[in-house]
Amino acid sequence: MLKLSDFWRHRDEEMAAIDLGSNSFHMVVARLEKGELKILDRIKEPVRLGFGLMGDGGLDDLSQRRALDCLARFGQRLAHLPPPSVRAVGTRTLRKATNAAGFLVQAEQALGHRIDIISGAEEARLIYQGVAHGLDDQLDRRLVVDIGGGSTEMIVGEQFQPLQLESLGMGCVSLTQEFFPDGNLSKKALKKANTFCLQKIEPIREELLALGWQRAIGCSGSIKAVAKVAETRTGQAIITRALLDELFNEAMEAKQLGDFKPESLASDRQPVFLGGLIVLRAVFEGLNLERMEASPMALREGLLYDLIGRIDNQDIRSTAVQSLAKRFHADVAQGQRIADTVQRFFDANTQALKLKEDTFWRHYLGWAAHLAEVGLDISHNQYHKHSAYIVANSDMPGFSQEEQRRLTALVGQHRKKVSSDAFDLLSDDDKSLAPWLLALLRIAVNLHRSRTGSDAQQVELTVGDKKLALTAPPEWWQTHSLTQADLEQEQSYLDKIGVTLVLENLPKDENQSS
Repeated sequence: MLKLSDFWRHRDEEMAAIDLGSNSFHMVVARLEKGELKILDRIKEPVRLGFGLMGDGGLDDLSQRRALDCLARFGQRLAHLPPPSVRAVGTRTLRKATNAAGFLVQAEQALGHRIDIISGAEEARLIYQGVAHGLDDQLDRRLVVDIGGGSTEMIVGEQFQPLQLESLGMGCVSLTQEFFPDGNLSKKALKKANTFCLQKIEPIREELLALGWQRAIGCSGSIKAVAKVAETRTGQAIITRALLDELFNEAMEAKQLGDFKPESLASDRQPVFLGGLIVLRAVFEGLNLERMEASPMALREGLLYDLIGRIDNQDIRSTAVQSLAKRFHADVAQGQRIADTVQRFFDANTQALKLKEDTFWRHYLGWAAHLAEVGLDISHNQYHKHSAYIVANSDMPGFSQEEQRRLTALVGQHRKKVSSDAFDLLSDDDKSLAPWLLALLRIAVNLHRSRTGSDAQQVELTVGDKKLALTAPPEWWQTHSLTQADLEQEQSYLDKIGVTLVLENLPKDENQSS
């Protein structure tokens, strides 16, 4: 559970979360007042980004224009908020789009804030957090289902802890595109769509059923739309298997998507309602559900609570790093020694590195220090490469895809020769800064190669014009001749990435032994 510190309980803070979904873009603006999150504004636009995916996997120009126009309007509403108070994420369609990188550059300019692309597992985690914070009864184990435009997330959890996270490639937009592209309906197409969804669920079915749950809760547009239809027909906003069968049978009698219009269904939801209905009915069938309640909370609320944690030093990413380090038996003390040194170097040179209010790199250097040796659990030979593979391919709660690539680059290049393609997957802004920060990490690793004590405290590092100056008292160099040799080798490694390392204040007698 997120425990708000006194820092939050005695101040007000406005913040915003934006969800760039495959069907709709959502924005929630909220204020945290004395420990309580109060919603100030909600804006939703049916951008239908998923409908813009072309055969080659790229987003078409029209869908990009709709998205950019929407984000520009969102940006006007957020113009007064500083970057740390805003979190925007992209989901399934932006994970798939082959031209997402170019689109994101324009999207971030339109919004005025960074946009993170998150994995399916991270999307599921955030959805669960949002729903869990909206529940009164925290004792039950619950199944949470979110049917989006491009994917469906299913999570089993207790209180604020997800036990199983699943993201399946089926959603109200993608299903509509796949089985009803021209708007025509047929019994054969409906049955094929239903079978498709059941096939998606089958590989995870037994594992979820084995966990069990007392409550089934749905969220987001498709499920809330079905709940609204249920309320109109039965007087209760409870979704039952009988209702889903009834609606499915009605769809079987329709000839066109436009002909299937259950009562109380909003016009902007109608084009994708059937796709969401088929997914939900398959979830009920595959997981033996009889009833489900709808939650008003979803991914964007989860983003808000996650954002509060980041600001309030309860960052789930730090927990993920600790968990991964423990799982692969990394030396915690050694990781902390390296982290302390590299962050000391960083703090002394933020101005020289031209870093102002955005100091997120400090966290990455510390995290990289703790994860640098996870690959030793596989093999000592080239262990940094194993470490990079583990970091790149593990589900790390709280990390976006870009954030995980950033951490992977540091971990994978912290020793030996730096690969020529080390920074290829990073953003342009990251590419210019990464070599210098990597140099700080590599130097810290060299200083603690002996794995003992904290005698690196006598060493100072200064970032200058196109060079790094490493200074220590002459007597320190005299007692650390092996470290000096390592650093002299490091000079040649760093020179290959455009960083000049200068060792200063060396003793006059270079032949003294350690």
